[in-house]
Order: sequence, then C-alpha cells, then structure tokens
Amino acid sequence: MNEQDETGDLIRRSKPDTTLQEASIDIDTIVQDGYRSRRRGFAVVGAAATTGVAAVAAVLAFSAGLLAPVDGPEGAQEFPAGEPFGFDPAQAGYPGPAPDAWDDHRRERDAAFASAFGDLAVGAGFLDAGALDHEQPSDEEIAAVMEEHGAGYYEALSELGYNDLPLQPVPWSSPGNGGQVHLRGFTARDGDEEAERSSFTITAVQPGGWTAEPGPTGGVAFPQHLISDEASWSDEAPVFETERLEDGRTLMTADHGCALEAAVVYPNGSGLRSSWDLDCEGQGREMSMEELTAAMLAMPQLEYDTSELASIGELLDVPPGWAWDEEWEDAAAADSASTFDAAADALNAAHPGVELRTSRPSQFQPGADVVQRTYAADYSMPFEDAAGYPVHFSVRYHLPGGWLPGLPPEGTSGPYLLDCQGDKDDVCEESEVGGRTVATRTFDIGESRSYWVVVYDPAGWAVAFDTTYEGPVDGYGLEDVVALAAALPAPVYDPAEYERD
Repeated sequence: MNEQDETGDLIRRSKPDTTLQEASIDIDTIVQDGYRSRRRGFAVVGAAATTGVAAVAAVLAFSAGLLAPVDGPEGAQEFPAGEPFGFDPAQAGYPGPAPDAWDDHRRERDAAFASAFGDLAVGAGFLDAGALDHEQPSDEEIAAVMEEHGAGYYEALSELGYNDLPLQPVPWSSPGNGGQVHLRGFTARDGDEEAERSSFTITAVQPGGWTAEPGPTGGVAFPQHLISDEASWSDEAPVFETERLEDGRTLMTADHGCALEAAVVYPNGSGLRSSWDLDCEGQGREMSMEELTAAMLAMPQLEYDTSELASIGELLDVPPGWAWDEEWEDAAAADSASTFDAAADALNAAHPGVELRTSRPSQFQPGADVVQRTYAADYSMPFEDAAGYPVHFSVRYHLPGGWLPGLPPEGTSGPYLLDCQGDKDDVCEESEVGGRTVATRTFDIGESRSYWVVVYDPAGWAVAFDTTYEGPVDGYGLEDVVALAAALPAPVYDPAEYERD
C-alpha cells in the first residue's frame, strides 16, 4: 500500500445521520498556548480518567480554550443532512487533489499539529526530543523558489528541504468511488524516510466524501469511513467507543491493544483521525487512550475552502479490486509468461517476426484500497517506421477488478483504463469489434502517430495495446492496430481466485 494512502484503510463506507453546524474556534489561541495547554490537558485527564470520555473531553476543551461553551442542557443543536452545504457532503467530493498554490494558513496549521501532538509523540517514544525544532523557510525564500523554478508552494518547500518532517501536515488526497471524485485534507507522520510504514499517521480531512459512521475497511466503498470498528492489527476486533460531546464534536476511539486509533468530527463537517502503532512490530512504546484523547481534543477545528465541493450524483458501480499481495507478482510470473507467449503467436500470425522483449506481472494502486493486477509486455515489430526507426509497442492485460470498461465521462478520468484528459488534439472514440467494446485514443500530428487501444472482454478482463511511430506505415494504421488488439487471446489466470476475494 502506498504511504500516501495509509489513511485509506481507516476511512470507510456509509452515510452520516447529520452534518453539524459550523462553529468558531480561535486557532491563534491554541497555537499561542502551545505545549502549556497540552500539559494542562494531561493533568486534567489524570485526575478525571474515571469520569468517562465525555467529562474528560469537556474539561479539556474548556481548559485549553478551544471551544466556547454551548448553551442549553441538550448541547449542540442537531442539523439535518445537507446543512450547511445544501447537499449531503458524504455523497460529494472534489474534482481532484487541491492545487499546489500559496498556502496562507500553513504556518498556523503546522503550529497547531505540533502543539496538539508534539508532547504525545515525544513522550511515547515516536519522536526524539528536539525533532520538532526545525527552522521554517521564510515567505521570501518560498516565493523566490516558486518564481525561479515555476514551482508550486509545497514543491518549493520541498526544494528548500522543508518536507516530510515529523508532524508536518502536508496536502493529502484520496480518490473516492474509484476516482470519480477526491477527498482532500492534510496528513502528518513520524518523518522516518527509511521505514516502510509510518509508526503514526494523523490526517485532517476536510468536508466531503466521508462519513462519521464507523465501518469495515477495504474495497472501493464510497463514501469512505473516518474510522473502522473492525480488526486492523489483529484478528480480534478493537475495544471501540464513540461519544457525542456537548460542544458539538464527536469523539471515537479504537483500542487494538498494540495500537490505538482515534477520530474527531467537528461542527463544520471536517474530521481528524490518527493511528499509533505502540507495539505491533515490537517497538515497545506506551501510550494510554486518555493521553491520545487529550491530544485529539487539543487539536482545533480547521477551516477549509469547500468552494469546489459538489454532490457527485449517481455513483459508479466499480467492481472491487484485489488485496495487495507482496508475493503475487512472483506467483503470477508463470501465468504472465504463458499469456505473452500465446499473444506472440497471435501477433506473428499477422506479422511474422514479432519479437517479445520483456514481460512481467505487476500490481497497480490508483488509490486507497484499490489494487489492480496486470500483465505487461513490450514487443518489437519486424519492420521500421517512415523515419527508419524500429517500431515498438506494448501490451498490458488487465485482470478483472478495480476498473470500469469504456471511455470515462468527458472531463473525468475515474476508474477507467483509458485516460481521455490529454492534449486537446487527442481523439477518443468507442466502438464494437466482434461483440466486444473497444475504446481508442489517437493522436496524429504531422507524421507522428500515437494509438492507444483497449479491448474489453465480457469475461471481465481487458487488453490494452499502445504504439507510437512516424507514419504512414503500410498495414499498421489505426484499423490494423485495433484488429491486432482484438485478436489477442485471453490472459492465463484463475477467475475463481478473484471471485473468492
């Protein structure tokens, strides 16, 4: 699983009953209070641990100055789904990841993450003392790099060496419903570049595409869940608790024994989730749920630009993808080789002398919890193009799962195998050959020819053929390439294996 998408395992499917009204939180106050508020919070937790999560949360919130008291014995007012957006934000999303533009709120957000979680991460052994003592680039330095290199804001930070640092929140996005929309937010980790997986992850999720209702992990479910109430680190389900606080927030915790998770839903419809690996891999770290709760509740509500948030309407029914399997590529090598040997026979029937150059099975992860399995190969034709260069092409078999056939709707990519958002001179068309759907994307300019052809078989698999050359070449136009792709045999795989998953 990609590091970028770790939070995807803990965000799932369902629909919230309510969307909470926006509340005002003074972020400057919590940043100014800094570590003093966090230390006061731990002292309060120690004294009030026996009174329950709600009592601890209320005392913490008021002692740190995070939230104003709520009038009335009933607490925060309930609002129907759709407020204040005019639609259900769980069934909504953004057109893509947030643009890499100047971020006026980055410094206060950095300070808020460090203030809420710095003592916790150091005290539990996740970070060394002084790990957060890094000097930030000035606005002038950032602007200079952006201008010199034509870079975005966070790209400039990376160029200046201020990137992937401990507890540094960086832009995060996750495809929703197979890429039909995107979720957005910010995520922070332990900053360990050598580790395969971060020992903790904290993600602030802005409104749209997720639900506060806990649910199971995995698959391509939409909307995604903010937290799971099922087993994530062992076969046993965690001790899960949820509490609606009087200030309008909802707190959820999951104790896995060797790991802790927590999530907070804010009155403005945004969320925060974090996961901490205490001893699942033998690190021997210690942290109480009360300490984690204190840190989570010390994190203020963040405000986001939701101007691009839009209801997505009808959901795409995307076939589930595969589970990531580190051993699959080795196990599938023989099937991949057999597939391309058979494909070479079919290609040689049309053009004797076609040569198989390389082949390999591979797993592709276009988004959180979405894994596609493919066989890919490169071939060379027994002839040259109009410029005298050898003609090469590639073939990629897509096994069933995690994608949709045909062309994507205009202006989108989503879970489709052919991307039609390329150059304006590209032409995308859909046709039928021998009862099978064929999607093509072509680019012809001058003597240059680029053809992408995907043939979708009713059995659930697809094969893609792409080639670029200088033309024209007799017997190798678009119709010829479509015919070659359509003549390729089925891949060698066990359909029952996908059905079992």
